[in-house]
Amino acid sequence: RWTRRFYLGLIFAVIGAMLLHNLLIWYRKAKAHRQGHRRIVVRMDRKQRYQHLTLLTCFRVLVFTGFALKYPDSWLASLFINESVRSTLHRIAGVVLIAVSAYHLVYILVDKNGRKLFRDMMPVPKDVSDILQNVRYYLGLTSEKPKFARFSYAEKAEYLALVWGMFVMAVTGLSLWFQVWVGDIAPRWWLDVATAVHFYEAVLA
Repeated sequence: RWTRRFYLGLIFAVIGAMLLHNLLIWYRKAKAHRQGHRRIVVRMDRKQRYQHLTLLTCFRVLVFTGFALKYPDSWLASLFINESVRSTLHRIAGVVLIAVSAYHLVYILVDKNGRKLFRDMMPVPKDVSDILQNVRYYLGLTSEKPKFARFSYAEKAEYLALVWGMFVMAVTGLSLWFQVWVGDIAPRWWLDVATAVHFYEAVLA
């Protein structure tokens, strides 16, 4: 019950703030009727883009199969034939997601570009002033838009949320996958908490 209450509050707070932030930016951009050509900025090398694509693909498979497993009588579940197919796809995608996360960890430890990527993703004090300046800009309180570094505060927040979410989903997902073994070494309530956390963390993600 407390896990459910915590995650419902967190989901409404995070998604609400995100929607408000993005709607504010969209409104200002629509109002300004932006002109000019699109400027392409390459911020990730080939290895980073492959990791990103793998992550994106696994995430989508996990979302669709996960909610199909949670709601077996829904139209979404019928797209995956039966529970066996849904479970198998969900676990395969989960294993690949854990594998690409492990690769990413090694990548940021041993690769020069990986270490730079990690450093550039870490929050700095300027991010706080960037948030305030960005909100003031999109509210029309100033004409000066903040100048971001390689990644903005929003992208850094997404990255850190991904790291946290990956850890939580991996631990709870593996606990539910191997629940007989986990049940032998952990109290029964842990599986109930893991089930709730896995679901609400998925909604939040």
